[in-house]
Amino acid sequence: MKSKFGLAVGLLVCASQIFALDAKARVVMTGNLAEATKEKNEDAKYEFFKLNEKPQKDDDGIVIDFNGGNFGGRLGLWYDLNKQSADKGTSVSFRRSNLWIKPMDSLKITAGYVGNDQLYKERIDDWKVGNPFNLNERDWSKHPGYVNPADVDEMGFGLEIRPVSPLIITAAVARRWGTPGTYGKPFWDYDGDESSYDAWGVSGRYYWRDGICFQAAYRDNGKEQWKVARAAVGLERDNIYAFFQPCFGIDYKSADDKYELSGICFDLYGEYKFDNFKFIAHAPVTLRLTDDSENDPSYMEYVVQVLYNTGKHGNMDELSPYIKIGSLNHDGDNKYAFYRFNKDFSDSVNFDIAPGVKFSVGACEIDVAFELLLHSKLYTEANYRNDFEWRIPFTAEIKF
Repeated sequence: MKSKFGLAVGLLVCASQIFALDAKARVVMTGNLAEATKEKNEDAKYEFFKLNEKPQKDDDGIVIDFNGGNFGGRLGLWYDLNKQSADKGTSVSFRRSNLWIKPMDSLKITAGYVGNDQLYKERIDDWKVGNPFNLNERDWSKHPGYVNPADVDEMGFGLEIRPVSPLIITAAVARRWGTPGTYGKPFWDYDGDESSYDAWGVSGRYYWRDGICFQAAYRDNGKEQWKVARAAVGLERDNIYAFFQPCFGIDYKSADDKYELSGICFDLYGEYKFDNFKFIAHAPVTLRLTDDSENDPSYMEYVVQVLYNTGKHGNMDELSPYIKIGSLNHDGDNKYAFYRFNKDFSDSVNFDIAPGVKFSVGACEIDVAFELLLHSKLYTEANYRNDFEWRIPFTAEIKF
């Protein structure tokens, strides 16, 4: 795999020289400098210098984007550095990679990884948007831990059309979310009276005036699978970035052989800059439209961050200490990390407190914090963990 990656990079370098490509690359690494976990009635366990390996949501470790004007692509390499994964058979993979061409200025055709980067996204923690589905069913076999801003986000074919300058329309077909090993599977299959199809999606984004923008998207994860419809209005200016985005979750009920609207998430996000301060808040609230409040409750999560840019200090630029407070939901599919709107509300209360600092040294951006995790009663009972744990997370990113 290393030799293949080296060959790919070499070919890219040669191509950039021949075709005068505009190439950009970045390397990202996340993990914990130290972490302390403690199960009840047992001694604490400590780990040091542990790198993250969450293929569901972590960004690719090495990304190379190249643009030749009317053609280009992306080479995204994700790596699992902690252990060899038996089911994948390799510790590195080309995951979010694609090639694209523009037969005309208003049309872009993509083959490979398709995902729409034009839609609204929260930027404080990851690329997720609010999730309207049952929090007890967030796993690979049912619903995603995160619904990302793409109309679809798998390997397939995509179109981007710009009929007029303020309007962007996208459409894509892809393999079904969460189905590794199905790269050769057709999007649509017909056999006699039976037919099936995989994931597809469409989206539209219209830039109005004074920084106001409207968007809508529909994402179908395949026959007899979940769907998501979204609509949003947002504001983008020099000192503000905010949106209000209702997300409608549609589930397939196999017993009744029908689809039904099962939940609505009101996704709220905002950033505001004032002098050297930056205020960020994300608070998606999910209302479940079912009668089972015990096993399928409505819920919410939140995170708030305040940063202060102190400027340049030696080789460190934009040194920004910060404080971040929120609910404990770093993994997305942790069903005990949400505030439940039922009789378990008081037992679901948890806090994630992280004072930290961000800064850059040349092309390298660093983020390091001390994170205190105060678990809810539901979490401690389900995982047999202590009431609180701590870790020192870090992120290092180099752009060149």
